[in-house]
Amino acid sequence: MLRFGAPVKARVQQQDNLLVLSPEPPARELAQGAEVILVSGYEPPKGAVHVNIDRPGAKVLLVMTSYEQINWRVTASPKTSIVAILVGGYHPSTVSTTLQTQGYMVKLPYAYETENVKFRELLVRLNQLFGIEQLSAFRGSYTLPAVINLAAPDAPRAELTMQGPQPKVSKSKFTFGLLTRDYGRTHWTVSGPLNGGKDTYVSEGKIAVSESGDRAFRLRGDQLESVDIPTGQATSIALPPDFPRFSWAMDLAYDSKRNVVSIVTLGGEGFLYRFDARNREWLDYRSVNNVDIFSLSYDAKADRYVAWTDQGSLLFISGTGDALFAKPVISRLEGFGRVYDRGNGRPPRLQIAATGDDIALVYIVDGGVRNIWHYNLRTDAAALTYSRN
Repeated sequence: MLRFGAPVKARVQQQDNLLVLSPEPPARELAQGAEVILVSGYEPPKGAVHVNIDRPGAKVLLVMTSYEQINWRVTASPKTSIVAILVGGYHPSTVSTTLQTQGYMVKLPYAYETENVKFRELLVRLNQLFGIEQLSAFRGSYTLPAVINLAAPDAPRAELTMQGPQPKVSKSKFTFGLLTRDYGRTHWTVSGPLNGGKDTYVSEGKIAVSESGDRAFRLRGDQLESVDIPTGQATSIALPPDFPRFSWAMDLAYDSKRNVVSIVTLGGEGFLYRFDARNREWLDYRSVNNVDIFSLSYDAKADRYVAWTDQGSLLFISGTGDALFAKPVISRLEGFGRVYDRGNGRPPRLQIAATGDDIALVYIVDGGVRNIWHYNLRTDAAALTYSRN
């Protein structure tokens, strides 16, 4: 017997006590002397999200953002003054309340976690609107609970500020060089540059310089080139006919012990190629079995390569190209989540500089160093040691 399902009746949206949300910019003075409370999430539960603020004697600026449309239902205890309600997000939401307050529809991203670039962007936007540097309280989750009660500000913590986590003082004397656009090197510690550090650095990798400093190797598209640094003359280095062509060539590193250039690619299952720079001949290539390597460096002290992968791991490779072991470190890099959208993208590239157990993970943007994390392989500990906001 042919049969349809039972009818599902449309839910009637309750439209009572809707707060008018003005498209005009809110007055900057609204945040003066006020606690700034942020509630943010990707989606609501089934039904509305009830937000109750219990802050007698306090002025509160309430900010609520989401990706999905939400009917926010806002209440407050007696003597709690909600000076304004700001609503933002991808899909327009509504606010139901009996409070006598002002409402604004503002372009603000949603951010349900502090370790996300969207959270920092949200704070930057609030700073532009009101001059505030930090939040008083934050409640966020992917799926918001049906009821959110807030009776006290959060304990002060760095992740609620626009600057985010601050560098820790490092006692490490570990130094390393960062490659500049003119094939030079500037010396750094994990706490900052030794001589100003105002050079323009190579943010995308794909350049390595020989131990002598007179020859560079670079990737141009999917082609390896050798550059005579004094003259600037570049020569293409063709792959043997039986080698797989470069596809998505990501980075290369110079092995100063063997005078070997190693190149990593993403195409197919990904490959690691080795080229003898002294004898100008290709040595070998091998599959990396679908491990996506974003950056590669050579550690002369330990005679091995250290790579950064798309999973936020350090991958250790022998000087002859064999996989050794991997160390997941992304969860220990404080503040790293604030440089990208963790829910919608892969971790960005970090430049690696390693000397034995000491490893610097360097985040370079537009030719400048923004962050450095120091990781020690022996202790398995990591810390943010440099930040340029």
